[in-house]
Amino acid sequence: MKLIQYIIGVALVVATLAGAIAASGTDFSDVCYTSTHISDGDITNDLRIVNSCAANSYIEWSELNLTILGNVTDGDVYIGLNWMFVDSSLRPDLDVPATLVFSGHSFAVEPEVLRNGILCSSCNLTYRGGRIEVDVPGFSNYSLQGRQDFTVYSDQEPELDKKVYQTVDLGDAYRSTDFACIVQVFGQNEQLEWVLVQTNPERAVQGKILGNPDMNQPESLGYFPTENGVANTYFRNHRINGYNDFELVVQCTSNSTKLVYEESISTRYIPAGRAVVSRGVWLTDGDNAFYAVFIVIGGIILLWVGGMVWKSVKP
Repeated sequence: MKLIQYIIGVALVVATLAGAIAASGTDFSDVCYTSTHISDGDITNDLRIVNSCAANSYIEWSELNLTILGNVTDGDVYIGLNWMFVDSSLRPDLDVPATLVFSGHSFAVEPEVLRNGILCSSCNLTYRGGRIEVDVPGFSNYSLQGRQDFTVYSDQEPELDKKVYQTVDLGDAYRSTDFACIVQVFGQNEQLEWVLVQTNPERAVQGKILGNPDMNQPESLGYFPTENGVANTYFRNHRINGYNDFELVVQCTSNSTKLVYEESISTRYIPAGRAVVSRGVWLTDGDNAFYAVFIVIGGIILLWVGGMVWKSVKP
């Protein structure tokens, strides 16, 4: 009796697997696309379409009726690293809730989800570093976009060597709120994983020429403070060895608000810059003006002393 029950159980398992393999519900000639599903009469359960050429990113539906329009074929579904598209005019049967999984996206922090180029308020995003899951209510053109909650102006030719200085402008809505900002640089390794290369400001107590150490400098505070919604920041461009392309992330937080700015930067070329309005901000801001004046006056004194010495020894 037990032997008969065992044989029946094995037969049911084999039949289920055979149904899942034989009735794929898809017919792709593109070798990048594959699929799996479970067939239950006219209903296709757990249909997952994978693009192996996009780091195995995929779309998954829990339940569909594909019997009217037949198998999903090339051109019905497109899956990329940062975007996914279903032609709902050709396949209205696919225009139902689904889950999008981006496995090879290019963002270091949680991005925004756009639907037809507009921020999707009805999408539910779960971020797990190298993997992003998005539950969507129906289909159209979905894409990911790095968050840019504020504006960053970069000085591409800074006065001081080995650092790129920036001005962060949080906008008029945050002029009266104090924020603490940090700058992070992420590089991508061979496994397409993001590696935190550096965090700025550098942690070091800034000394004064006269008096006690200056505890109000970003290096001493551990963050870049904002004033009237503006902060002066930097990242160290000489410590990104081994990475040609990286993600620049600026995060600013207050007691109740977190703002994020993310931008892709390549060291393969010299960027033209966006709006070079931050030039000189470090040499004219707060106590730094004292150092600028000291250096100028000191240089003049040294030139004068040198001239006097040269005159005294001139035959």
